[in-house]
Amino acid sequence: MNSAREAPRSTRAMAWFLAVAYGIGAPVSAFLELDGAVLSTRFGIPPALLYLACLVQVVGAASLFLPRHRAWGALALTATTLGAMGAHLRIGSPLTAVPALLFTVGQLWFAWATYRSAR
Repeated sequence: MNSAREAPRSTRAMAWFLAVAYGIGAPVSAFLELDGAVLSTRFGIPPALLYLACLVQVVGAASLFLPRHRAWGALALTATTLGAMGAHLRIGSPLTAVPALLFTVGQLWFAWATYRSAR
């Protein structure tokens, strides 16, 4: 599977969903941080770490459109959502960690499906 057209419909749909979600979510997170340290204050993390996570999310989302890098991009996004789940659980808010858990499951499936179809 060397082109996006040959990829199964489900993986193409997931690639678009993740790319749009992170393409919008990461810049919004960075803007909220620039506007008053909202997220770093709430979660108790340094702003630089939040900016790094946003950069990883944007690069990971862009890599979902590059057939040779899709699985690695999904794994990079999974690393950021695992960090998000940890941050939510650390502040004692397990219900708000559920979306990150769902994204993690979806990204792991996407990485597995992409790797499997490339073999």
